[in-house]
Amino acid sequence: MSSEVKERLLKYLHHKHLSQIEFTQSIGVSSTYIGAMRRSISDDKMLRIRERYPDLNPDWLLYGKGEMSLNLGDGPVDEERTMEERGITMVPLIPSAAYAGRIQAYSESVLRGQCEMIATQIRGAEMAIKVSGDSMEPMFTDGSLLFIRRINDRSFIPWGNPLVVDTDNGVVVKCLFPGHKGSESIEARSLNPTYPPFDIPYASVFGIYRILGVLSVYGAI
Repeated sequence: MSSEVKERLLKYLHHKHLSQIEFTQSIGVSSTYIGAMRRSISDDKMLRIRERYPDLNPDWLLYGKGEMSLNLGDGPVDEERTMEERGITMVPLIPSAAYAGRIQAYSESVLRGQCEMIATQIRGAEMAIKVSGDSMEPMFTDGSLLFIRRINDRSFIPWGNPLVVDTDNGVVVKCLFPGHKGSESIEARSLNPTYPPFDIPYASVFGIYRILGVLSVYGAI
C-alpha cells in the first residue's frame, strides 16, 4: 500500500513540475520524507498536504480512487490566499526531544528552524505537541496532537482543566489544581486513575500552556 501511495504522490509532483525538496519544504517535513515512506501518509501530514495542494484528490492519493485532480473551477488557485481566507495558520510541532527537556528552550532557539509545521484552523494556537502515553485517556489518546498557547498570567490558570506544563523535569499534560503547600506548588492529576497525582514546585515550572484544540488519531475534537 505505501509503495502505491508513494508512486501516486511522485506522479502528482511530476504533473505539478515540483521537486521532492520543494514539496517537502512546503508541508514542513524532512527532505527525505518521501524516500523514507514505509506506511501510508499520517492524518496530520495529510491535513497539511490538503491545505497546501487543494487540487490533489486525497481519495486518489491514498486509495487510487477517482481522478488525480479535483475540479476547483477555472483559473489558478492562490494557495496562500486560500489558507488565509479559511483562517488556516501553520504552527510548529514541538519535537519529542523536548519532552525530557523544555518547551521554552525550543521556543527561544530552534522552534521555527527545526520543527515541522502543522496546519490548523484553531485560532490563537502558537504551537502543537504530541501526547505520549495513556495517562490522560480517555480525553487524550497516545499520539494525539494538542494545539496550545502559553498562559502569561498565572492568575488566569483554569484550575481543574487539562494543561501542558513545561518543567525542569520535562513536559507533562495534566489537570492542574492549587497545591497543598499554598503558593509553593501545584498538584498535577491524570485522567487515567491508574496514575497517582503528584506535586510540581512552582520554582520548577517554566511555562503553563492552555489547550485550545485537539487532533486525535481518530480526527479533530
